[in-house]
Amino acid sequence: MKLNPQTKKLVPSEKDTRKQIRAYLKALGVAFWHNMGGALSYRGLPDLEGVHRGRHFYIEIKSPIGKLSKHQENFKEMVEREGETVIVAHSFEEFEETWERFIG
Repeated sequence: MKLNPQTKKLVPSEKDTRKQIRAYLKALGVAFWHNMGGALSYRGLPDLEGVHRGRHFYIEIKSPIGKLSKHQENFKEMVEREGETVIVAHSFEEFEETWERFIG
């Protein structure tokens, strides 16, 4: 948990949300992996990537007030043009709602 400087309320950190999402996907038996950032990785690549029921997906996890970087926006636009799914989650609840729409 961390303090949201705008609202002065405690909110889950990006790390907390990532742990919740990973546990949820694991419990569902979804094949996924964590993309490691670094000098040799593709700029803007989302945090998690996986395949479920033959459908490929990406998940970018942000804090409740976090915003996509320009590289992340570019990556999202690029892969969505090709029919891929990029879920941007500012909370576990937002992820879960979007995931339910994704899996249909």
